[in-house]
Amino acid sequence: MGLQLQSAEYLHEDGITYCIRRKNLEQDFTIYEKRGDEWVDCGLDQAVKDVNFAEFKRLGLLIKKIMDADQWLA
Repeated sequence: MGLQLQSAEYLHEDGITYCIRRKNLEQDFTIYEKRGDEWVDCGLDQAVKDVNFAEFKRLGLLIKKIMDADQWLA
């Protein structure tokens, strides 16, 4: 797909719909989960700040799955 600001919605096997997005092409992206009609930040930055390696790894692997499914190039 090329450089993107937002991925397509990704329904994970855990039943939650996720996407990754960023405000502009120079900005790092983050991962969001859909709760009702709202997109909520999953806390990737917080996991890094808290040195929560397990959560950082889980979100990182999920981001890779979304990028692979959406053929995201960044």
